[in-house]
Amino acid sequence: MTAPDLVVPLRALGTDVDVHVGGHLPEMFAQAVRDRWHLCLREDDPAEEALAGDGGPPRVVRAVLEDPDAPPASGGAGARGGQEIRDQDPRRLLQRLTQSVTHEVISARTGKLLMLHAAAIAHPGTGATAVFVAPGNTGKTTLCRTLGPSRSYVTDETVGVRPDGTVVPYLKPLSVRRPDWVGVKDETAPGVAGLAGPRVVPWLAGIVLLRRDPGASTPVVEELSLLDAVMALTPESSGFMRTERPLRWLARVLDRTGGARRVTYAEVADLEPLAEELCGRTSPW
Repeated sequence: MTAPDLVVPLRALGTDVDVHVGGHLPEMFAQAVRDRWHLCLREDDPAEEALAGDGGPPRVVRAVLEDPDAPPASGGAGARGGQEIRDQDPRRLLQRLTQSVTHEVISARTGKLLMLHAAAIAHPGTGATAVFVAPGNTGKTTLCRTLGPSRSYVTDETVGVRPDGTVVPYLKPLSVRRPDWVGVKDETAPGVAGLAGPRVVPWLAGIVLLRRDPGASTPVVEELSLLDAVMALTPESSGFMRTERPLRWLARVLDRTGGARRVTYAEVADLEPLAEELCGRTSPW
């Protein structure tokens, strides 16, 4: 008789997600999921108001660690119609789990949040949140690891903004590239990097687009016009065109927060003064 799946209940980007763990060594893999998603565990919710779910039924992702001595099986429909992912390598399965959860929560919040691909850190006392927008694999996780320990970690992947300017955290594991794991990222618990989630409701203080140039001697900050900001931000958004009046929503956000800026920089540590300025703002909302 097949043992029932173990369930790890998460709340991510304001969405309840149940991770069903089955297959080889389920207790070990379920604990690995709990360890890495510790800031998203529903039974360990650090800020109920900031992280409260949207009230819908939980999304489901089934993760199956396959026996390395058995032939691999193909993925298919998961429990209760959710996604199912399978892999013989636990590191790769953890990475695929992060990708699947991200897909589920973005799908759930499309049309309800303005979502930008960004790293976000907040002042731990006021909730003022600095949002640094950038494409994938261009330094968002490094920014959180470098500038986040003295602040609140909000996300290293997708920031969700409500119409009232408050921010919905996505406290996922940090997806860290490692040269010894070609093609596989190390899903690292935020706490291991000295990061903690917000204890007050975060709110959007400012938006910065990142452009890394190893040859830049000092950061160069450029104020963007409304049109240039919209053109730069829309490709780094999720579900944008399925949101009601998205351009008006984005324009309002930019107007309230003083517009967007683009910074060209060499090292993430050089962005500390900019992060300090943004996280030191008072709320325009």
